[in-house]
Amino acid sequence: MIRPMPHSSSGRKRSQPQKPPPVDAVQFERQEQIAELVAAVRKEGRFAFDTEFVMEDRYEPEVCLIQIATEGMVALIDPFRELDLGPIWELVSDPDVEVLVHAGQEDLALCVQHTGNLPVNIFDVQVAAGLVGIEFPLSLQKVVQRYLHIRLHKSKTLTDWRRRPLTVSQLQYAAEDVCYLLAIRAKIVADLQRRGREDWATEEFANFEKESLYGRVEEEKLRRLKGTASMDGRQLATVRALLHWRDEAAAKLDRPARVLLKDHLLVEIAKHAIAKYEDIRELRGINLSDKNIRTACEVVSAAIDLPPDQWPHVAAREKQLPQEEVIVPLLTAVLKGYCLERRLAYSLVATKKMIHELIAYHLDKTGDAETPALLRGWREKTAGKIASKVLTGELVVRVEKGRIVQSPFSK
Repeated sequence: MIRPMPHSSSGRKRSQPQKPPPVDAVQFERQEQIAELVAAVRKEGRFAFDTEFVMEDRYEPEVCLIQIATEGMVALIDPFRELDLGPIWELVSDPDVEVLVHAGQEDLALCVQHTGNLPVNIFDVQVAAGLVGIEFPLSLQKVVQRYLHIRLHKSKTLTDWRRRPLTVSQLQYAAEDVCYLLAIRAKIVADLQRRGREDWATEEFANFEKESLYGRVEEEKLRRLKGTASMDGRQLATVRALLHWRDEAAAKLDRPARVLLKDHLLVEIAKHAIAKYEDIRELRGINLSDKNIRTACEVVSAAIDLPPDQWPHVAAREKQLPQEEVIVPLLTAVLKGYCLERRLAYSLVATKKMIHELIAYHLDKTGDAETPALLRGWREKTAGKIASKVLTGELVVRVEKGRIVQSPFSK
């Protein structure tokens, strides 16, 4: 349930975007400041949260700055000052405190990394804006401009957040990531209430509390690698073994796993069962040490020798019917028109994969198919219901004055 704000701001809407006012942020340098902040957040019951981190050359993201905004303060917390940040991370998984983010999955993943606890009670303004608008994802600049008529100039997206001291412009940029979120939340919640979509938002926010969002299961890791869809069990066993080895080696070296051994090279080695040092060394783009190449050869050889009962499960490949080449674009057009008419972001409502799943579900004659995402929750009551009726012939589609219109079928 989305809790109301203690008060909501109102005022005359300005026709032209205004420059953002300077943000009066506090840089935290002492542990007692964190204790006071945590107490204030728990009293208010919600806070805006963001982080700046670097992950291009590390195995795990390195947190360089934490930004928190309450009703009365913007706090910038520097992890490099060796403060105990445990109380901050614990706030993110406190069920009595609402955590307000914008496109916050990566920031919330840091909480899981540091505490092992899943985040709870999340309100993501990007997701909420998609439920009352026609764009998703919507950048923070656009969200702030749309709801507060303030124009941000985000120019520090590639800045070096590890450098000290941080500049005034860096601190301003970081503060702006959180300082407007509470006011925006109040406006979006009012919009959700007006359209009767609060429950939709609550349902979407619940996804942030799922472990699968932050740590992919083994089978999903295999299937997400390009080039594995046509592999047999032995090849997939080799991919699995190489992924496991690559992850452990990258952790020891504190390097990104894909930098240690690129995905396409890993797939190539597994696909052709390359287990000789000379053959791996000759692959274009290999950046492994001699020791790691020899270890990779051992990993491949061991995987090749596994008995079939230890191979990953090979799912039956779904054959796409020729008719789907016509049905998918038709349903896509219908749903895009539906979302446009109702101020819903189509890319939040449906994906091509969801549409394929819906078609397969309607074509299934055994009744064993899993209920597709478009027929669950708020999607089923909206776009999914329309798409199903088009598939079953209960609705017909026509173009009327440039709009896609659905109407009941009549003989």
